[in-house]
Amino acid sequence: MTSTFNNYAAGVMDLLPQDARDAVLASGTRMRLKNKQLVQSRGHRSIGLGIILKGRIRLMTIGVDGTMHLTAILGPGQQFNEVTLFANARRTHDAEAVGETEILTLTAAEYERLSKQHPVLVEALLISNVQRVHQLVEILNDLRAQTKLVALARVLLKNAWHARGDSQKNSLELDIAQEDIAMFLGVTRPYLNQKLGQLCALGFIELSYRKIRVVDLARLSSWIQDQLTYDAVEECDYVLIKEEGRALSDAQRWQSEV
Repeated sequence: MTSTFNNYAAGVMDLLPQDARDAVLASGTRMRLKNKQLVQSRGHRSIGLGIILKGRIRLMTIGVDGTMHLTAILGPGQQFNEVTLFANARRTHDAEAVGETEILTLTAAEYERLSKQHPVLVEALLISNVQRVHQLVEILNDLRAQTKLVALARVLLKNAWHARGDSQKNSLELDIAQEDIAMFLGVTRPYLNQKLGQLCALGFIELSYRKIRVVDLARLSSWIQDQLTYDAVEECDYVLIKEEGRALSDAQRWQSEV
């Protein structure tokens, strides 16, 4: 499973078996973008499923005054614009490339053909999107019911859980830009710095240039539990579908095929 910031759901490509992945990779149109190049604009009517093959994209909403509100940064294997296919809706996000990026786009006709030939594609999209809905519900709960300090701590903890994968590391460094965190929480950089300083003073994190180290995941998690006003249902509990005892998710393997 591959993701970057604030997205812990499995990507569609991570959930597909080999034959279906091969069929997807042999279809559609590929687009290569440079860092910060515009991928799409919110509100466009274009219908199609986007799949990230390499690099990352930043999904956000840009206000008329230029204010940016970050939703997530997606990585290889993850998809976007499902709403244009299944809800006949306009694109919900502005998006830009983060680093050198390659995107595969499937038209409605291409998706329909592939989903008939490989029904597992429908199941993979369903799993991925249900995980995303679950994640969004928890995020809404955090932003509505918790203080900004607790919401920030939860963002850092969730990203740390995801970054450590199957390892048992209790301390790790997050490659997360503070600007992205501020854009996600809807706060200014000075305000974010103040809250990060509070977490530093509590001994939960350490700061360096463009890096945040979570010093003790277990202690941070315990502190958050004491602050919560409800029982959290964590996204880190996701278990990917297995087939014949083998995990379908293997982003490194399929990425070598693109």
